[in-house]
Amino acid sequence: MAMLVVPLVPQARAVGEAQPPDVWAENAVVLSDLNQVLYDKNAHTRTAMASTTKMMTAIVAARYGNLDLEVEIHVDDIVGEASMGLWAGEVVTMRGLLYGLLMPSGNDAAMAIARTIGWRDGDATSDQSVGRFIDLMNQTAREYQLRDTHYMNPHGLDEYGHYSTPFDLAIILRAALNYPVIREVMQTRAINIDGHELWNGNRLYNIREDVLGGKTGFTDAALFCLAGAATQDGRFVIAVVTRDDGDNWFYDVSNLLDFGLQKQRELGVPSFVNPSLVGTQLKQSPGTLQQGSP
Repeated sequence: MAMLVVPLVPQARAVGEAQPPDVWAENAVVLSDLNQVLYDKNAHTRTAMASTTKMMTAIVAARYGNLDLEVEIHVDDIVGEASMGLWAGEVVTMRGLLYGLLMPSGNDAAMAIARTIGWRDGDATSDQSVGRFIDLMNQTAREYQLRDTHYMNPHGLDEYGHYSTPFDLAIILRAALNYPVIREVMQTRAINIDGHELWNGNRLYNIREDVLGGKTGFTDAALFCLAGAATQDGRFVIAVVTRDDGDNWFYDVSNLLDFGLQKQRELGVPSFVNPSLVGTQLKQSPGTLQQGSP
């Protein structure tokens, strides 16, 4: 009887398999909800991070601040583009500052948060209080095992020694989304709070309806930076770009999110993971988040 011989041929790519998109950004990453790296374009390259810094500012504010506390604004708080529109002498709540921090990306809100939470009896200048807050930011980065992130200020204006990577920023966004108040603020399109009309500058919400949250950033050194998370079918992915083009950054992140969501569906749930736990990561304590393997 003749033996049927089946020739060995390279395995063809499955029809409909996710194709990595071309992006304008110099650096980018996509993380699954299990911290799997689904896309890596110089994901561990340190660069200036602009206002994506404010994700960590928000985390420290949520961890250590009293959101109902009333804060008197100081002249030292008004730095850079004071996008919340604060003025010296007015009184706002810490919760209002959190909205002003993340929606219009207010440097004034960042400074007021940092000065207030960092303040201790005996401080003679705002620099002492803000410096103590920055120490908390760096301490939190170490807790998250972020080896390539360091903060010099709470707002993200260019400063030597102030840097992060797409991978680290993805972990930070994941941690930020563990806080319901931060998710609520990030998902708010417009609000009047403490006498300030605020609008969300994250145009991802104009492109897609499944956005969990994110943060924008731009400076001359950082160029355009964007971190975003999207959810479908009970699972989520995070995409981050740094040093992107100003015409394409939102589309780059949206395309990366689409790629990540499709790739995640293709990969399914690893056998070592309890399927019932998938999609529940946002309920974890932020202090338990671990850095995934690149």
